Amino acid sequence: MYSEIKTYRYSEHEIQRVQVVKADSFDELDFLRPDFDKRSFEKLCTLYSDFIIPKYSWVFGALVHFYLPEKIDLPLYDEKKYGKIYDKTILCNILFHEHASLKNDEIIFDDEDVKRLFETLKEKGCLHISRGKRKKLSFLPVGKNFGFLSENKADAKMKVNSSFFVMDLFDLGSVYDQVSTPIGLCVKDGKILNPPLFDREVLMVKNNEVSIDRVSLKEIGVIIDGIRYKDGQNAIFYSRPEYRKSEKGGFDIVVVGNKVVACKIGGNCDAPSSGFLIHLNEKKEITDTSVSYEGMEDISFAIQVGNSVMKNGEMTEKFESSFYNFLHFWSVSYPPSMYPLNYEKDRAPRIVLGADQENKPMILWFEGEAKFGHDPETCSCGASLQEAAKIAYDLGMYNGIHLDGGGSAQILIDGKRQLMISDRDKDSFKENERAIPMALYIP
Repeated sequence: MYSEIKTYRYSEHEIQRVQVVKADSFDELDFLRPDFDKRSFEKLCTLYSDFIIPKYSWVFGALVHFYLPEKIDLPLYDEKKYGKIYDKTILCNILFHEHASLKNDEIIFDDEDVKRLFETLKEKGCLHISRGKRKKLSFLPVGKNFGFLSENKADAKMKVNSSFFVMDLFDLGSVYDQVSTPIGLCVKDGKILNPPLFDREVLMVKNNEVSIDRVSLKEIGVIIDGIRYKDGQNAIFYSRPEYRKSEKGGFDIVVVGNKVVACKIGGNCDAPSSGFLIHLNEKKEITDTSVSYEGMEDISFAIQVGNSVMKNGEMTEKFESSFYNFLHFWSVSYPPSMYPLNYEKDRAPRIVLGADQENKPMILWFEGEAKFGHDPETCSCGASLQEAAKIAYDLGMYNGIHLDGGGSAQILIDGKRQLMISDRDKDSFKENERAIPMALYIP
């Protein structure tokens, strides 16, 4: 494995540092899910309180982040309306949605059991309230899917954040969604670790050849309780942005990642932003909520995240993958809602995964502007999608896609970062690592 730092200059006062990592084969790359840490939740709340809400105060009202500690009892809920719930965090989210409201800037409850649950989580440090300027109450359930990349697989040669995940309020399209849920296809040695969504481009390795392709959810088989479901054969799959809900009648299985999180009789079920619905004509009893997938056994590696950067030696010069424009509030939302709207101008930290013409892996980290304490004459300003493509071309990339960038962007070599992450403490300006749910690493 090889790594170096290159510096580019956009103008007299704007520089861009890029970390270039090269490996011999995609066989070296594997997927990593960091272990959950309570500090992940605390730092997420701090990010909202210190940066996101002050910057977009007109968007937010009373914003409640929460996660569930171990061994906590929950009140009863209306199973007919939301279906049978297999995930306790989702159930807690439903209870808050049903029984909490905002009155004179105060959160009130019409159910004493739910009120006690709210206060218990707050006392345990598992619930945090932030406030913007709107008269609106929103709940952001946080799953235990993420942790700190720097603290996991400490002896790895290289670690890099990878997949998009549910992060913003606008990413939560249904009560079945949770902050920290990773999004997009992940394949290793023919096994689908995470299903494809939103028909976005995929970097794919087949017979040691790297390409940029597309994989639809409708092309793969979904196996639950030993039954194989295939769209158009024995089921209908509903997912965003094509569908906001399933049709009325029948039976819906709500799938997020590799789990069944809910089942609902009668249809008309909200499609999760981070998963999909399997719609059947009749009810099925679910005894095992685990989900597996088939149909990509000949693929040694694949990942589906952001827009392509290079395709067969040609720079991508526009959006080739679909992304939700959160300004179009009437359209069906799907994450990430805060992806750049301007391909040429919107600068940020970026991560690019690709390969040279000999199909050898290349990973690029474009250092970005610090959220606090930025010095434009000595610090990187971040790259637009177009600028990232030009630099990738200059460095000899032949095929490549964007991984998750922004405050998550980081590469660690032998456990250490050589460039600076953009999230900073507002007082000390020191790095403030953001927790992530999915990464790539070289052991």
